[in-house]
Amino acid sequence: MKTYIFKAGQTPLPRIRKITRLLLKLNAIPVVRHIGFIKKALYKAFNFPLSTSINPGFFCSTSNLIVGENVSLADTFILASAPVTIGNNCSFSYRNMLITASHDFNDFSTIISKPITIGNNVWITTNVTILQGVTIGDNTVIGAGSVVTKDIPANVFASGNPCVVVKKIRFVK
Repeated sequence: MKTYIFKAGQTPLPRIRKITRLLLKLNAIPVVRHIGFIKKALYKAFNFPLSTSINPGFFCSTSNLIVGENVSLADTFILASAPVTIGNNCSFSYRNMLITASHDFNDFSTIISKPITIGNNVWITTNVTILQGVTIGDNTVIGAGSVVTKDIPANVFASGNPCVVVKKIRFVK
């Protein structure tokens, strides 16, 4: 897993453009967010497929985000100074955070970032925090209020702080 290091005054953190920030603010206004060209411009700025669904509270700090088909992002906050990859058919309920960065404990002016990877058919329920360097396997459910600090395997229900596997699950189609 690649680690990204940003030192104050040397390496600037990735940021979204001002126009993208404006589009995110327009997305939060109920009447405006349904205007076709604003939605298309926002999706183009983040390179989202048209099957993606985003709610008014969605925010991402950079365009460092790879999203699969049929992904629903409710009021999800993504701090993406390292790449965030979300697979197909994923659903994020309300008040979730994905954070790829942390300060170096020995030098707070240095930020260390690691990617987050979320597999296919994953449901991130309400108020979940996913921290840097985490991979969540396919067909997984993360329970409400969880803080995911380590990798979660495929085909499980996991929850808690820190998040741990509660039981294996099998999806029936």
